[in-house]
Amino acid sequence: MATLVWSDEFDGPAGSAPDPTKWTYDLGNQDGFGNNELQVYTDSRANSFIDGNSNLVIRALDEGGGTFTSARLKTLGLFDRVNGTWEARIKLSQAPGTWPAWWLLGSDIAEVGWPACGEVDMLEWYGNEEWAPTTAVHVPSAAGQDASIHTVISVDNRWHVWKVWWNVATNNFVFYKDSKQYFKVKPSQLPSWPFTGKPLFTILNVAVGGTGGGSPYDTKFPVDMLVDYVRVYDGTA
Repeated sequence: MATLVWSDEFDGPAGSAPDPTKWTYDLGNQDGFGNNELQVYTDSRANSFIDGNSNLVIRALDEGGGTFTSARLKTLGLFDRVNGTWEARIKLSQAPGTWPAWWLLGSDIAEVGWPACGEVDMLEWYGNEEWAPTTAVHVPSAAGQDASIHTVISVDNRWHVWKVWWNVATNNFVFYKDSKQYFKVKPSQLPSWPFTGKPLFTILNVAVGGTGGGSPYDTKFPVDMLVDYVRVYDGTA
């Protein structure tokens, strides 16, 4: 039986900050994060807070004048792991022009860059209506460019439990929605496999605009992503 090794149940008082021993932030725009994104990420309680009902709220806002703010929380430097199961219960209120996601990156990203660090996207709901929501794994190609494999997923504005099992012994990722397996990725499906023996950290964010978000200018804000919990186990859970 798998053992819980890390979790956040978001049980703080209404309006409080996410636990700083578990989460830190990406800040600013950082040249659109490689996707021409428009939002400025902040660590303000306007953009990320505990709602008092055991949920984390990540809120994208239209600040006027073409300025948008949101939050991108990460466990980099605080918690990462090789092998195990990541699980989260999430509710989306997706809208055109926004791009909520729950995903993992290699903790060596500062040293090797992206995509050499590897990326695992459990859940991405693109506001660009030409793009279907997906689960995906990204790796470097032989030329060092992005290579990926993905599957289209069914998303809505209700609560769902998303999960990925990273099984180092069999060298694959197995994805579940509401306890039902829907996708499996093996090294033979991709040109490289940067995940062997290297820890991954967790990201939760709502982007605005860019290639994945699309145009946000006719969207009604705020747009929220709610997270009931994030849990990590040492095996399959």
